[in-house]
Amino acid sequence: MSLAARLLEWLLAPLLSIWLVSLGISFMSARNNVDTVLDDGLNAVAAILVSEWEQRLTTRPDSPIPSDATRRWMNVAPEYPMSFLIVDERGAPLAGDDALVPFLRETVAADDELDSSAKPPGQAFERIRGFNSVLDDVVLRVVRRPFAVAGKEFTLAVAQSRERQGALLSAGMAHEAVAQSVVLLVAFSLLWYGLTYVAQPMKVLQEHLDARSADDSEPIPEELAPHEIAPLIASTNALIQRLQTSLAAQKRFIANAAHQLRTPLAALQAQAELIQRLPEGSERREAVARLVSTGQRASRLANQLLALARAESVGTTGALQMVNLNALCEGVARDVLPQAIDRDVEFAFDASEDTAEIVGDATLLGEMVRNLVDNAFKYTPRHGSVVLTVSATPKRIVVDDSGPGIAEADRERVFAPFARVAQVDAETGAAIAGTGLGLAIVREVAQTHGARVHVATSRLGGASFVVSFA
Repeated sequence: MSLAARLLEWLLAPLLSIWLVSLGISFMSARNNVDTVLDDGLNAVAAILVSEWEQRLTTRPDSPIPSDATRRWMNVAPEYPMSFLIVDERGAPLAGDDALVPFLRETVAADDELDSSAKPPGQAFERIRGFNSVLDDVVLRVVRRPFAVAGKEFTLAVAQSRERQGALLSAGMAHEAVAQSVVLLVAFSLLWYGLTYVAQPMKVLQEHLDARSADDSEPIPEELAPHEIAPLIASTNALIQRLQTSLAAQKRFIANAAHQLRTPLAALQAQAELIQRLPEGSERREAVARLVSTGQRASRLANQLLALARAESVGTTGALQMVNLNALCEGVARDVLPQAIDRDVEFAFDASEDTAEIVGDATLLGEMVRNLVDNAFKYTPRHGSVVLTVSATPKRIVVDDSGPGIAEADRERVFAPFARVAQVDAETGAAIAGTGLGLAIVREVAQTHGARVHVATSRLGGASFVVSFA
């Protein structure tokens, strides 16, 4: 469902409620107006009847009550004729319809009797408000007026069927309902048009996105959308950037894996084929040993590539938590201790006296420290020293070794993937093997944790790798 349709659906109930309330108010107002019109007609007839009764008692005793003209006035709506009754001060009927006697005895509210504020200028009689009553299951509107003639008190009642009011009210309300329904439909149409107009920028934005290619990573122009959804556009652009970073990391991983694994896999295949052709003996055993060594290097390379890929994507997919650097480095030191003993390297771990905690990925941070220590072991000669230190103020991890160190010209280059400084083993004279990914992983993990890694000269005479956290 579109945004405009949802808004209209939400506004439909309030609009209908307002429409019904408006009709109710119009009904109450129309009924009051119709009552006023009926009361004015009844008051006019009452004034004429009082005048004729006064003439009959004073100047024209034989005049009929009502006169022909008055009777025609009373029957101007023949389906709803008016009736009247005049009684003396004892309540005895003198003229008119005796059926109206109960109305002359009925008690009504004071405000239904006299409306002194509605006396037009020059009118001899004050306007009397009528009241509703029932006669033979017919609801009547009745105006009751006391008056005096020649020192005698009389009371007059004039009544008309309330169906007259119902007919007038139905006709008035029919026109009012039609008018308000038209207004409602016009308002609904204008609202629909307005919402469609307001949502037009969203359609433009949709067309822009539909027209983009799959490899288009450019940010969505914020001018394509209204100011109100600018934060949504900014969040979407940030999401696109994170996806691009993740995709770029995956592409680099695939390219690196394809390039770097090609050589060891080819060597594995060649050595396996050679072993198949060699007879049992020392040469075959040497070939098997070389095959195992090559397999180990390939496995190490694959693990390093996976670690690098994970380090590159941790900014978008990593689960961060509080990491205690002392506990982390102590665990790494315990894991690599057999390696130090095997290489006859003096290894020490110097923990911080204060708690050193950061927010990060413990697995990747452990891989970073392990790579630093492994790198130090690799280039430190036998009987050399490696020290792993944790500092709380400032927060940093330092790995010092007593190896040959790194020249200042190479200290930045060593962190590039697959870049290695040529070094030879002091005992064997052979080149020190490696994948060239260990320090690249160290820098990538450090950067994703907001840290900086650099190389200095160690207090032990070799290289010092320092990871400083913000």
